[in-house]
Amino acid sequence: MQAVSMPPAAEASSKPPIPPEVAIALLKALGSDDAFRQLFISDPRTALSEVGFHLPSEAATPMCMMVDELASKEEISSAFDALYVHLTGSSRAAMLLPHFFAAGHTIKAANSAA
Repeated sequence: MQAVSMPPAAEASSKPPIPPEVAIALLKALGSDDAFRQLFISDPRTALSEVGFHLPSEAATPMCMMVDELASKEEISSAFDALYVHLTGSSRAAMLLPHFFAAGHTIKAANSAA
């Protein structure tokens, strides 16, 4: 998988969508891999890098990646399609909603971001 970088000067409203292959890798890992899930909670930038999406050091970590309690594997898996659309589509909601990956909020956030 080829790594993808986000431009350093990207503003929240102009953040590029995550490439499809990266979104799939991210959602699959969040929905099944306990070690990756722990990394995502403790260091979302490194977790994104592991699935091929590199944020420049000067770029802010997207708010949707910072959660106190990550949604369960089941919640991520059941919302996979909606999450995928928002991570890869023209909507930037996934990068702006602070609870996008938070426990109890994933499906609600994905559905309200449409």
